Amino acid sequence: MDELSLIVEGLENKVKKLLIRNKQLKDRIFQLEQERLNLMGQVEVQTGRLQQMEEKLGEAQSARVLKKGDTLQARQKIHELLREIDKC
Repeated sequence: MDELSLIVEGLENKVKKLLIRNKQLKDRIFQLEQERLNLMGQVEVQTGRLQQMEEKLGEAQSARVLKKGDTLQARQKIHELLREIDKC
């Protein structure tokens, strides 16, 4: 009988340890999920900034081409802009 109670007690201890470990893992999953959501928000912000910078770069390149006075490049850029407008 004494041996049986030791086995039961050992099992109880193992179950308690498993429950504690399970809670720790659930907490870690929650933390990682929060971190993932935060990082996804940062990605969205950075994607928006990248798009804005690409637009500014395109505008700067257009202005540079038109400012140089190279008529062939200027005409090509104007035609490109007109095609973009027509698509819209």
